Amino acid sequence: MNVQHLRYFLAMMETGSVSRAAERIGITQPTLSVALKRLENEFGVQLFAADGRGLRALPSAKRLEQYARMAVRALSEAKRDLDKGASDRLRIGLLPSLSPGWLTAMVKAWDGPIQIVEASVEELQEKISRESLDIVLTALPDQPNSPHHVILREPFKLFTGNTHELAGQRTVALTALNQQPFVLRQSCERTGMGRRLAEVARIRFKVVAKTKQEATAAALVAAGLGCTLAPRSWGFSGLNSLEVAGLQLERSIGLLWKTTKGARGATKMIDALEAQTISLAKPPAIA
Repeated sequence: MNVQHLRYFLAMMETGSVSRAAERIGITQPTLSVALKRLENEFGVQLFAADGRGLRALPSAKRLEQYARMAVRALSEAKRDLDKGASDRLRIGLLPSLSPGWLTAMVKAWDGPIQIVEASVEELQEKISRESLDIVLTALPDQPNSPHHVILREPFKLFTGNTHELAGQRTVALTALNQQPFVLRQSCERTGMGRRLAEVARIRFKVVAKTKQEATAAALVAAGLGCTLAPRSWGFSGLNSLEVAGLQLERSIGLLWKTTKGARGATKMIDALEAQTISLAKPPAIA
């Protein structure tokens, strides 16, 4: 049985709403609905019934609630007991698209053992919510549900290799990207927004490669296979970066935390990270 599904179930019982429960724990409503359905299959009973546009808890859900609370509490106590031997370890979450310079600054700022986890924006928010990570450096949502500190706001730019037809230009119009060979960074947290902006501008990219690995995307762009859109601090050499006129796409990078240890880590790391923002915000040097 997935204990995280029990936590989702308890959030649903406490809020009485799929939308509010999903917002509280930082997941999508479909993800929550799937988890609740799997719980019903696990126990072989219906827990919720449709009630207008929402769900109503059935008596079976109310009975399960007390057992779920005991189970989650017991597992949390077990985890705290097992973690006593590693009480100084700081569990850090990172977004894959961050420049390596961010990690260096964080590691140097903490004087104890650390554990690093790399994950998507949604996964990092979920891990912070259930306290399986102490602190994360990520692209912040518009309304973070946890204590946070904004480190940097940065626009997206167009990255090309040295032999690309647009190389050497400082600015390019968004419409000039129509039918350009394009390397799709599948782990990019703003992919959906970028597609919507392109649709509005009637721009269609010719996707020639898809990858979840940032280094692979950079290598393909450097080799001249295509161009890509990425945050200004995308930290790879051998690439040209261009402003895209008409592209209103940016991200806010910052720290999120929830635990006391995470708050201590944030206090130590904020100055170190902000000291890096000037160099990280510069366009990558051309090799």
